[in-house]
Amino acid sequence: MKKIILIIIIFFTAIIKNANAQSSGVPDTLAYLQSIVANKSKYIGKPFSVLMNSLQIQIKFFSPVASISYNKNLETSTLFSFIFPRNSEEIYLTYPSLEIYWKPYLNAVQSELLYSQSRSVGWYPAVEGFYGNALISDIKVLE
Repeated sequence: MKKIILIIIIFFTAIIKNANAQSSGVPDTLAYLQSIVANKSKYIGKPFSVLMNSLQIQIKFFSPVASISYNKNLETSTLFSFIFPRNSEEIYLTYPSLEIYWKPYLNAVQSELLYSQSRSVGWYPAVEGFYGNALISDIKVLE
């Protein structure tokens, strides 16, 4: 009886691991994101919607970055993640992620408002609309 229970546990564990590995449709997220960076010339100077529509994995979470010390009203880049953290302890799950740099810079006040509204739901249509027309100046992977 114990052997049967052990076999059942191993069987279901294998099924769950396999389902989790295939849930994104991309076997290695980091390698996939690195391939986007390697081909970033296809996206630089174009609206973010071009990249967004070509992604094989769905954006789940974003985080605006305002890195100009003298003007925090300008968003210079945004981190896009493919896993949604359920709480602050799971923030490490958002890596690897894409960091997209913008030119011209975006309105950080508006993106922070969208970010504060998205904390419970992640990526949603208003966010997609805000970033969709923004022009990409560079793409990097954060591991």
